Amino acid sequence: MREKAVNMTEGKILPQLVRFGLPVLLGMLFQRIYNFADVYIVGRYLGDNALAAVSIAGTAMYLLYSVMMGLSTGVSVVISRYYGANELENVVDSYVTSIYVSVAAVVVITASGVAGTRPLLEILQTSEELMPEAVEYLIWIFVGCGGTMLYNWISSVLRSLGNSVVPLIFLIVSSVLNVILDVVFVVWIPMGVKGAALATVAAQVLSGILCVIYALKILPFLRIKREQFHCRKDLVKEILIYGVPTGLQMSIISISDLTLQAVINTYETALIVAYGVCLKVEGLGFQIADAIGTSLGTFVGQNVGAKKYDRVKKGVRCAYLINGICYGVFCPCIYFFAEPIMRAFTKNTASVGYGMEYLHIMAVFFVTGGLLVIYHNVLRPSGDVAVTILMGVSEVITRISFAFLLSAWFGYRGLWWVSPITWVCAAGVGAVRYYSGKWEGKA
Repeated sequence: MREKAVNMTEGKILPQLVRFGLPVLLGMLFQRIYNFADVYIVGRYLGDNALAAVSIAGTAMYLLYSVMMGLSTGVSVVISRYYGANELENVVDSYVTSIYVSVAAVVVITASGVAGTRPLLEILQTSEELMPEAVEYLIWIFVGCGGTMLYNWISSVLRSLGNSVVPLIFLIVSSVLNVILDVVFVVWIPMGVKGAALATVAAQVLSGILCVIYALKILPFLRIKREQFHCRKDLVKEILIYGVPTGLQMSIISISDLTLQAVINTYETALIVAYGVCLKVEGLGFQIADAIGTSLGTFVGQNVGAKKYDRVKKGVRCAYLINGICYGVFCPCIYFFAEPIMRAFTKNTASVGYGMEYLHIMAVFFVTGGLLVIYHNVLRPSGDVAVTILMGVSEVITRISFAFLLSAWFGYRGLWWVSPITWVCAAGVGAVRYYSGKWEGKA
């Protein structure tokens, strides 16, 4: 099994984090192509109203996707810790148990997502003009969420074992397919926003299936025999101990995002469009932080399992270095190319102007967002999950409070400062906890 995985408890740390994180980053970037393809093609061929509807739906979609992403994180943490401790039987049992957990999550997410689409969009104060297309897009996304869960689950399993290349390969394939299907379903076969949703769902299903097939081929231990196919309650509990707080943290953060979106929705369509495009850019920027965090999380999980806490601290310092270098390149690009970025998605002059203002502010604070993700991914695998929830709560309080206060004081321009202030506050909570050293006791 180990010949197809990577043991991160030994060897030089910086090269390990880079080698692991680079494929993760590339995979996330290609996954982001799903969203950019939707936004670009919808904006170009269906107009600003459809683009605004898809943007609103995307914000709402993240709330229930948080459950899926949280559980995948729980699977990754549990398997990586057992792998670092060289408890291979528990690695296999955790893998099997995670299948049951993932299937149950898909059922819950699909049912609640489809049933709650319109009420959720109404809470977001979505206008009647945008409501039909937002509902149509969101329902089809939730119907196909099984494909997204499939890919996230098998990717979390492979990455917990130090294998970040296989998920990348098949995500590239599906990303190309997604772009092609976007053109087919939206441009050639005029299916509207439904076509954009179907293209995304089809590509995600394919990436998940191909990743599973190939993983079974290169990792024979994943080919579970009938007598091995059982669900261990203690491992379900362990996965949920790490996964539920993570999902809860992401959910409450998304609730604060929804609050900000609701405030944005009270403004004109041009501002909604600008915010939607900037969210895509923000998401792209956080792919860097998420890649560093995923790499660090696997590293920390394995080394905590091996009880090598000094090595964990060295890994965090390496993550700081990578974070600084990456955003030292990315942020100036966003700042100086804000106008062409906006014009690539909308021809509305007002939207371009709004978006440029937000991107200029966002670019200055991205490095702080990267530090926030680093602290999440050192504290969570160490077992200090309560603090990660506290960090999420601080994000909620900050974002909701400043969304209303700053918009009341400074109008729409105040809204551009909400997320940056939120990143600084939450990262501060994580920094205080990490440097206190109390996470070692939790580990």
